[in-house]
Amino acid sequence: MNKLRYIIISLFLLCGLDSFSQLNHKHFITKGRIELSEENYSEAIFNFNKAIIAKPKDFEGYFLRGIAKYSLNDYIGSVEDFNKTIENHPLYVRAYHYRGIANDRLGNYADAKNDYSKAITLDPYDAELHIAMGSTLLHLNEFEDAVASFDTAIIINPDNAYAYINRGIAKRYLDRLDDAIDDLNKAVYYDFFNAEALVRRGIIQMEREHYQEALLDFNNALKLEGDNSIIFFNRGTAYLNIGDTISALKDYERVNNLDERNALTYFNRALIYGQLEENDIALALFDKVIEINPQNIYGYFNRGILYYKMDKLDEAENDFTKVIELFPDFIDAWVNRSVIRYEKGDLKGAEADQLKSKEIINLVSSDDKTIDSIYNAYSKSIDYDKIIAFDSDFSNGDKGGKLAQFSSIDIKPFDNYIVGIIEFNSKEKDKNEKHNFIDATLSQINENKELNGLKLTYTLKDFSNNDYQSMLNDSIVSLVKDKDLKTFLTALMNYEIHNFQHAENNFNSLKDNGIYSIYANINISSLQKDKAELTLANQSYNDPVSITTKKSTEKRNIDIPVKPDYQQSLNTLMELAKKHKSNPFVWYNLGNVHLQMQEFQKAIDDYTLAIKYENNLAEAYYNRGLTLLFLGEKELANSDLSKAGELGIKEAYAVIKRYIND
Repeated sequence: MNKLRYIIISLFLLCGLDSFSQLNHKHFITKGRIELSEENYSEAIFNFNKAIIAKPKDFEGYFLRGIAKYSLNDYIGSVEDFNKTIENHPLYVRAYHYRGIANDRLGNYADAKNDYSKAITLDPYDAELHIAMGSTLLHLNEFEDAVASFDTAIIINPDNAYAYINRGIAKRYLDRLDDAIDDLNKAVYYDFFNAEALVRRGIIQMEREHYQEALLDFNNALKLEGDNSIIFFNRGTAYLNIGDTISALKDYERVNNLDERNALTYFNRALIYGQLEENDIALALFDKVIEINPQNIYGYFNRGILYYKMDKLDEAENDFTKVIELFPDFIDAWVNRSVIRYEKGDLKGAEADQLKSKEIINLVSSDDKTIDSIYNAYSKSIDYDKIIAFDSDFSNGDKGGKLAQFSSIDIKPFDNYIVGIIEFNSKEKDKNEKHNFIDATLSQINENKELNGLKLTYTLKDFSNNDYQSMLNDSIVSLVKDKDLKTFLTALMNYEIHNFQHAENNFNSLKDNGIYSIYANINISSLQKDKAELTLANQSYNDPVSITTKKSTEKRNIDIPVKPDYQQSLNTLMELAKKHKSNPFVWYNLGNVHLQMQEFQKAIDDYTLAIKYENNLAEAYYNRGLTLLFLGEKELANSDLSKAGELGIKEAYAVIKRYIND
């Protein structure tokens, strides 16, 4: 009987544990959904992480985390989460749908097409799936099939404005402009407040040379989106086509006020001012085009023409030479340079350029080709896009959601971990555990009641945080009776205020002392790194600066090092790594020193070992990701940064957006 009772109780306990896990899972899913709805994507990810830990085989946490990552432009990370969703729930339509969207954004159009096909097989009556399929088919230049997809979407949902917009786009590519206008009319009918429908219709109206109708559409679109650079650009072009140069220039200027890196608009403004013989203004605008894209042949070519009109023959020759370097078969550049060389008296050079231009013309004629064939030949080159394309000047907007949370983030590697002090309570537990770690020995030390709510942890060094000083002060330290602990806390206080010598002396007295030895040495190595950087900064600041127009051959009295001397810190960490091979924070800090010394592969190896021994060390993923990005390994960098973001580092998504998936 007792045995039976034991079994019953055991089963009850097991059920109880499972129920607790389910409650935990639902709690974090709910919290994550709330953060997701409020566009706090990084916080949403943090909560979905907790849900996944509670129920690793449940698809929902992965799916929602994938949505959050996508919203942060981490498309690779979102695909990985949607893969996991499908692994746990192979029939979940939305996972295929959204993985298709992410693959489309990554340019993996064939994969996106396959995802949509699978989703449509599972749910053939969802209009959104057919619209998504059609959009990807547009990217694949399969325009007839795209029209068919949008046809299906319209049959399912006859009043879907986006189905008509996209079908109109496809028909435009098929040169069915009247049909495209009919579709866009329907889109506007079903959703008059859809700015995209108005803009698309306006662009096609311009192609039909119906400029007044185009202006009407652009004006209505601007009532809906008054700060949209694309609309101002197109309206400016419409004004230009009806001869209203002043209005065109005003709209183009508005574009550059909204988007100061838009080279195409500077280019158009330069052409207009050149025609108005405002040569200085035009020249400055062409300079801006070339500054933004130093390989843009049209910038150099047209600036060369302007220099010629201004009788600046040397400058004009240089620009046409640059065009020829970038695009050797650009006939007009050879012809123009021959004219300039003739006027400068370089008859031999002029003749050579003429002969070269005729050679290119004869080549085209003999092969029965057009000049477009020459452009097409160059279009196979990777550099071609850089030298002639303006398309990238206009983005489609941030489809990933609002990213204002990243507007003030300074992208740089995270600093060292030290063994420091934090305030610990149950309310702050979730927040603290992102960047704080406690090992068995620290747990033992933290049992000391004298710490009064404070705990020693491995924590990121951040003495810029004002709260740090308020947590640790003389009055707290004076209450601690344990001699070694008091010395360690005193050292931390001195370190905090950059009283390096006293701090180092304090730590040195503990570096060979039992339980505090490794912690003291870790902090000494960080202190040595900081001291080296501060020493160089002080030297540079105090070095006298003189301005002279003469080149000096005299040797300077003060030989300032090019970079800080990290050798002391490096030596300390290398010794620690020998004695404590499985301590992740030693390897992480060593990686930071190697990174600062520009020994990038060593830094990567160090961060890898740090991750090996602490799989949740977010900063190691982040710093390794930045290092890989610097080395041009974008795919590997993306993977690391995605993991760092998943572990709570918002900055990771800013880097992904700005440098990988922008």
